[in-house]
Amino acid sequence: MVHVVIIAHSELANSFLHCVEQIFSKKINYLHTVGVRSSDEADSILNKVQELINNLSINDDIDTLGLDNSRSVESVPDKFGSDVLILTDIFGATPHNIGAKLIEKNKIELITGLNLPMLIRAVSYAKDGLAICIQKALEGGVSGIIHLDNKESNGT
Repeated sequence: MVHVVIIAHSELANSFLHCVEQIFSKKINYLHTVGVRSSDEADSILNKVQELINNLSINDDIDTLGLDNSRSVESVPDKFGSDVLILTDIFGATPHNIGAKLIEKNKIELITGLNLPMLIRAVSYAKDGLAICIQKALEGGVSGIIHLDNKESNGT
């Protein structure tokens, strides 16, 4: 299962979360948000996101291994852990720059330019692994952008 982490300006991250949960009519346990305000220090947000990702990995490892929370993290095998897809709102901005520092090829990856069709695809394909999730999210993001050039257009 891929965990999807939205890092976006101010309340935008939470707004995306609420939209997706309304569309799917349920809470999405593998969708997480981090809002970045202009008053936030980038290093503080980076640490917050890193801690979130680390906790996802620990919790998934415990679930996968059938462990209780009393087992030390050091005793969990290295082969376990969560794949993470970070989605950010705009290339080059603080949320993107924070996410870019966390990239680990084939483990933690980033797509920027988030839109709702992209997020719906990422959530829908999270169970299919990181590579498929990324591919489908990119396809959804691009195909969700449509130019209608007159009021009679119906988008088909």
